[in-house]
Amino acid sequence: MLGDQAFGEGSEALVTVPYRSHRDALKFVQAALQSARGVGVLHGPRASGKSTIARLVQERLPDTTAVARVDGTDARPRTLLSEMLAQFGYHTGLESASELLQMVRVFAAQQARSVHPPVLIIDNVEHMYPGALRTLDVLADLKIQNRFALRILLTGDAGLSDLIASDDLPVLAQRHFGIFSLGPLSARETTQYLHARLQACSARQPADIIPVSTCERLRKLSGGWPGLINHYAQEVLRPERPRLVVTRDGKTLSHYTSNSKKILIGRSEFADVMLDDEYASKMHAVLMMYSNALVLLDLNSSNGTTVNSVRMKSTILKDSDIISIGHHRIKVENAPAMSAEVAARVSAPDTVKMKTLTEMRRLKAEYRVVAAADKKQS
Repeated sequence: MLGDQAFGEGSEALVTVPYRSHRDALKFVQAALQSARGVGVLHGPRASGKSTIARLVQERLPDTTAVARVDGTDARPRTLLSEMLAQFGYHTGLESASELLQMVRVFAAQQARSVHPPVLIIDNVEHMYPGALRTLDVLADLKIQNRFALRILLTGDAGLSDLIASDDLPVLAQRHFGIFSLGPLSARETTQYLHARLQACSARQPADIIPVSTCERLRKLSGGWPGLINHYAQEVLRPERPRLVVTRDGKTLSHYTSNSKKILIGRSEFADVMLDDEYASKMHAVLMMYSNALVLLDLNSSNGTTVNSVRMKSTILKDSDIISIGHHRIKVENAPAMSAEVAARVSAPDTVKMKTLTEMRRLKAEYRVVAAADKKQS
């Protein structure tokens, strides 16, 4: 689905769309890590883009720089130190936090002398346990030849600035280069952001997919925060799922909606849509969901399947089509719109074929397995 490709999990790797606050934050963090103090603090609400900034900072560091990125949520001293060392390439097996701290101290000193000081990135700092915060302050005080041995980037929500200024982190309070507060995208930046992500997924006319007016609505819904823009854009682009209305003798029995690409219909308890009907086979028919078509296949049923009073072995379903199986009627709602290619195939004299013979063979094999299991139980 285009929405998942452009805005779903993992889509950050497709394209980075810079906007003013994003560019300013990146410059700030890079300056902070290169300064003598070597500590930058980045805060903003959930979905504000902190993770994207941290990832880009990590990607732009020299290849010879050792980097550890740790999620501070519920982190204790031993967790913090062991994860750092593991990402630095050391799996020590040490149990004591003091031993782990000494190992970090030795490693940081070696790196600072020979190449570049290692970099520690901690997300969600405000959710660390007090003991881990104290350990973090000890790490911030590590020095080699009167220079700090670790460069540190801390990210968190708006409460992070109060934590840094508190008495709990005296070294970091003195050492940090500054605190940068991320801001949301403007209306224009939101439109550029959405369209750039669609273009990265080969959408030629992104404004036809998400018009400017919809971009403005998404900006209002999200407050301009990129993570929320992604969420609402996925919702906008998510097609309505097909819905089946099952009736018998004019009485509605059930409604069926599914995200599955395959919907089995029949008398067996293994069927997704189960029909209590003597004229229905145990595994009577299957619906296959594609992005541009909803395909019905009769699974060699004893009494056949009709669509709009015409007996069918296979066909592409449209909105308001009526599937008849025995005494039951199944009305199709929200069927996907057919593309020109599919429409041409529907108008052909032959019945509609499956996209591949492999798919048809797989369905028949599944039918045989399920039928055998059903027979064994009966």
